[in-house]
Amino acid sequence: MKPRRRVRVARGIYRDQYGVAATVKVGRIQREQRFAPDTPLETMKGWQARTRADLMEDRDETHAIDEPVPERGTFASDLRRYLKKLEGRASYKSDRSHLSAWLPLIGWMKRTAIRPSHVRAAFSAWLTAGKSARTIRHRRRVLRELYQALDGAHARPPIKGVKVPKPEDPHPTPVPIDTIRKVAASLKKGKTGEKRHGPKRTLAFVQYAEPAKARARFLVRATTGQRPSQIMRAKPADVDLKRRIWFVRAGKGGHAIPLPLTRDMVHAWKAFASADAWGAFDSRSFSKTLRRHGWPTGVRPYNLRHTFAIDHLLAGTSIGDLQGLLGHRQIETTRKHYAPVLLALLTKTVGRRKLKLA
Repeated sequence: MKPRRRVRVARGIYRDQYGVAATVKVGRIQREQRFAPDTPLETMKGWQARTRADLMEDRDETHAIDEPVPERGTFASDLRRYLKKLEGRASYKSDRSHLSAWLPLIGWMKRTAIRPSHVRAAFSAWLTAGKSARTIRHRRRVLRELYQALDGAHARPPIKGVKVPKPEDPHPTPVPIDTIRKVAASLKKGKTGEKRHGPKRTLAFVQYAEPAKARARFLVRATTGQRPSQIMRAKPADVDLKRRIWFVRAGKGGHAIPLPLTRDMVHAWKAFASADAWGAFDSRSFSKTLRRHGWPTGVRPYNLRHTFAIDHLLAGTSIGDLQGLLGHRQIETTRKHYAPVLLALLTKTVGRRKLKLA
């Protein structure tokens, strides 16, 4: 039997008669993962980046816990070293932005000299500047992950005792159907003008490289109401257009959820497959693209999911069925987000009961 012959596709990625293999080596430890022949190259590079970061963290953990952390330089220099570990991840641009927010405040300091008082002062400054509690919590998260990645899982980032502002209760707001149609039409044209969307006769247009993929992802999000992470995890084998069903891979753990596909969803997935939009994408860049094509400022693209849910509730879908469509593990999560809509529907239902006792 002849040995299988490998052909190098990219750094650490090889193709043979059985599929594609991606390898990562850190020190003397090597990991290998096999993928299907049609797996996008970016997906495999993303696995390499995540695995390389995990192996480097494991190597750091071999040091004694009580051993003092060596001073490697300022926070800014350590941040540059840490960002190299993040390259290839879908959340790279977003995490880099949150980490960069720390530079004006503590970038010049030795990382081992940073104390909770500095973190508390940063939180206060951001709240004064009008930053949301959600943004501040993300900046706290990336700071903790930086310390753990550079110093090991048992690192003690300077956040102990610092109160994190609580985010406001969720208020799902639906997006008008006309807005969704306008953005979809602008993405189909793939051009933007002076007003950041739509045609403009007297101006030269700017042609963007990713309008087809952005439009396809937008259509899938608008019609199915699923999370960006679930769309990123989707594989061609998960979407059966003949039977009109999509096995949605859970974005937060759990089993895949079968989602029946409507006519609009089938159209969206055909555009998705035609644009080869499979694999991870950066949600931050996606949001900027939508705003260039007319998405309202101050409204999150995540509201497409809320629009999907509210439209189903108004159409008579039960809260239990909606829980399954949204992929919530517990029905309390669905109720918490859409309680105002449920109350309005119950008020309408109760109002139909007329005894006419007078």
